[in-house]
Amino acid sequence: MVSLAPLPLSLAFLERYRIRARRHYRPSLVGGHLMRRKGQSLEFHELVPYILGDDIRYVDWRASARHGAAKDLLVRSFVSEEQLTLVISVDTCDTMRLPEAMPKMQIAFWLAEAVALIALRSDDRVVLHRLFGRSRVGEMSGSSDFRRKRSGVRSILRRFGEGNAATTANLAVLRPHLPPAAVWLILTDLYLGDDQASMLAREIATVQDGLRWVILIDLDSWPHEKAILGEGVRLIEGPGRRSSDTPVDIHAQNILKVEAEIKGHKQRFRQSIRRAGCDVVSWQWPAVGCPEPDQFFRSAFTEDKVLQRLFMREA
Repeated sequence: MVSLAPLPLSLAFLERYRIRARRHYRPSLVGGHLMRRKGQSLEFHELVPYILGDDIRYVDWRASARHGAAKDLLVRSFVSEEQLTLVISVDTCDTMRLPEAMPKMQIAFWLAEAVALIALRSDDRVVLHRLFGRSRVGEMSGSSDFRRKRSGVRSILRRFGEGNAATTANLAVLRPHLPPAAVWLILTDLYLGDDQASMLAREIATVQDGLRWVILIDLDSWPHEKAILGEGVRLIEGPGRRSSDTPVDIHAQNILKVEAEIKGHKQRFRQSIRRAGCDVVSWQWPAVGCPEPDQFFRSAFTEDKVLQRLFMREA
């Protein structure tokens, strides 16, 4: 079991992240369906960064002074709400509990929590889903009573990490929660067997038929795992490999063979889902040394350009 440590990003940091992302327009039409339709309603929705051409009468001077420099103006926006759906699937297979110093599952839980909170702050609908094992789906929406919703997100993720992980794909339960124009964010280490990989690739292709945006975050700890293998005979798990495979005698030639096998399997899967239009991003663990988990997560999250596009304005 991986304990759910406190998210190393404050609510204030997440709000600044959301506002900074909203200062930019998405550079292409990919994901453009995410944005709400502006209306003529007088109902206040949120504060957004001022863009040249916005009506200066709607600048909130007090909020602007609190959140940035003099040039960073915030504008009150009024919208006709079209709620968006963000589905976040988390891989909880046993390999996600490694490496011990910085478990992939912990990083995945933090990522799911951070993205869910930003989406909820924007009044979006969030669905949290366990990718393998028993049918686990948690759904919430809106930004009212935000701290209570944060507690709800953490409670769902904590349940995902409990018990023994299964390897049966849990995809059919998702279909009612993925309406057209939804976003599906998948967090996994891609240590998938052939059957798992084929099933997930087919589901991604099917989902794309509904004009949905699919993003897969590959949590790649192999460089770090290879560096700490040590000597002797080991069972090595990875994409296309099973824990029941023949143990490997740790020496240079065998490690190169295993590494080529893992990279080849992963590359074939990534190519198949890219053909379906899926955005693939890699978060790679360092080969030498191991930073503090919160330091690694904060850096990777802040620098991830695809995640930032989730919350940008429509061009």
